[in-house]
Amino acid sequence: MLCWGPMPDLSAAQKALLQTLGSSLERGRSSGVFHLAVGGPGSVPALTDLDVPELHLDLLPDPVTEEQRAVLTRLGYLREAGEEERWSHPGGWRLVLPDSGSGWRAEQAALRALLLEDAQAAARYRRVFRASGRGAADQALQADATAHHVRTVGFRPARFVADTLQPLGLPWMFAGGLALDLHLGRLARPHDDLDVVLPRAAQLQVRDELSARGWRLDACREGAYHAWSEPLLAPWHQAHARHPDLPDVLLLDLLLTDLEDDLWRYRRDPRVTLPLAAAHRVSPDGLPYLAPEAALLFKSGSAGRQPRGKDQRDFERLRPTLTAEARAWLAQALRLTAPEHPWLVALA
Repeated sequence: MLCWGPMPDLSAAQKALLQTLGSSLERGRSSGVFHLAVGGPGSVPALTDLDVPELHLDLLPDPVTEEQRAVLTRLGYLREAGEEERWSHPGGWRLVLPDSGSGWRAEQAALRALLLEDAQAAARYRRVFRASGRGAADQALQADATAHHVRTVGFRPARFVADTLQPLGLPWMFAGGLALDLHLGRLARPHDDLDVVLPRAAQLQVRDELSARGWRLDACREGAYHAWSEPLLAPWHQAHARHPDLPDVLLLDLLLTDLEDDLWRYRRDPRVTLPLAAAHRVSPDGLPYLAPEAALLFKSGSAGRQPRGKDQRDFERLRPTLTAEARAWLAQALRLTAPEHPWLVALA
């Protein structure tokens, strides 16, 4: 049974998870711990009487395997009734395996940062929690947590990346959710990572520059990290970069793209193109980003997968801002790549 009281020291629990499950950051491994952090209202000193603290565990592969669940059982974790990936521990904490496509982990980190810093926010959280429970309290403070994240973090991670890449003189650009934020001129939510589109032909130039500036670089192949010692050839297109001073995101996701002949080409279907002059946008403060219609095409899903929760929300907030030309381009691309896609109705 979980017990409420002084927050337990979770360092031993974290060490045990890493030792038994392994770390997916070790090169050559296709499974293990990708990220592990303390979270939940019970980890906030002012709120320890409300709930037990949590460990938020990002585990590969996704979904997790039955063998990994068996490891959790051997470590004493018990799956909570009616909860697929929430586990309790008799030592007095909870383990949560977040849905990687929901954005929940980053939202929880932003909420915890607010509750740790703002006593009034913590008091409001307490009132809602006691009246209506954890879910209602999280939702009630979500807007405040996002506003706090915008004030304290904002586009600072993007500027850190830009300071490294701008001197290279390449047509690189932010992609993913951050590209949509730059298009709108405001941060809509915290991000787990930053996606960056880079010309495949310049990959070693980028690798050498990042390496010289102290970044850890890993080529992503076959579901595992490998040393980025040689050029990544198609279909491999991705590398992850980490830096100890990169603030408030886990990593930089480098996406190698064919940008030759002044064209941006959709990696998943090269029939879809956009003139590079139209694909490459620049925000008022000089941060380059992928045009929103192209960023949304990536978020539309792949290989029959429907859009993830955060991607659907991104589409809904961006659709009203798209020009008629951008909507037409995105609709044409979806008709070519996913003729039954549900977004086509909204784009008509």
